[in-house]
Amino acid sequence: MKLTLAKEHHSPHIATFFRRTHDETFPHPEMFSEQSISRLLRENELSVLIASDGSDILGCGIGFPSDWNLSFEIGSLSVESAEGRGQVGRALFEGLRRLGGKRYGLTFFRANSEMGFKRARNVGASCWGYRILPNARSADDAELLMGFFEHHKESARIHPPDNVITRLPFASRIVDALVGEQNSVPYPKNYPVGAPRGTGAPMDLGRIWPTFHSESNFVSIESSTGPQPIDVIRSFVKKVRGKGVMDIRLFLPVNHVQAYVDLLELGFVSTAYLPGWYLKGNQRFDCLEMVAGAPRIPRNPDTFVERATKKINKDLAS
Repeated sequence: MKLTLAKEHHSPHIATFFRRTHDETFPHPEMFSEQSISRLLRENELSVLIASDGSDILGCGIGFPSDWNLSFEIGSLSVESAEGRGQVGRALFEGLRRLGGKRYGLTFFRANSEMGFKRARNVGASCWGYRILPNARSADDAELLMGFFEHHKESARIHPPDNVITRLPFASRIVDALVGEQNSVPYPKNYPVGAPRGTGAPMDLGRIWPTFHSESNFVSIESSTGPQPIDVIRSFVKKVRGKGVMDIRLFLPVNHVQAYVDLLELGFVSTAYLPGWYLKGNQRFDCLEMVAGAPRIPRNPDTFVERATKKINKDLAS
């Protein structure tokens, strides 16, 4: 078995493989199109690792690079034949993990079952929290974020400040497990932080909306503006809720304790502690992922995912 990192000229063969092995229920329909695959590979929005035997494709693993913070998400692994499925799947996963570690240093994937969580822990991944699917109606519609953090000389992680956020039980376990970080650089003054892909719009009184990204019926706030960002975020949240958008997300650098408290009062909850998530220059800073409008977690959860999200929420709440 040979592993090959796909180039644009592999696009026809990859599309043929995915059309042969999946139907319309596959969550990444772009993989059925040669043109889409070629464009995504060219623009570095997609990575595909091909497992082959001679001219036969045995399986493909897909990953999603993120240039704004040099992170790499391992996506789905597809294997055509039941024979040797485990071996091919493991080879694809390990190949993508090595790719993420070598090129980016920050690699993560999602687990939506107890079996997936245990497998992730067995390969050395740490749980960083969870992500609710956009506009989910149930806490069971969540996926646990499992990650690997590898130190790079090119992008050193700055040790976070000792405060009420980093002393939260969930956060402190992640911080204590990472050693060798620099601690001589101050954390960023701005918040929130995110991929610079959104747009801002004028608002009343001459202020500017935060930069945001909107998809389907949820909004990610990527940066704010002005001397009091929380005031802008408060006005923005009220405005989009008036338009029926209830799912609002952002990343908060962990030095902003007062903003954390203010966001809790606005109805945000912390769902993940992400080590080195924000890249500024060649330095990484830890962040909280916070969500407003997430579905309520049952008092007596039934599923593994609900139990896990309840514990994470408890350990990330001040």
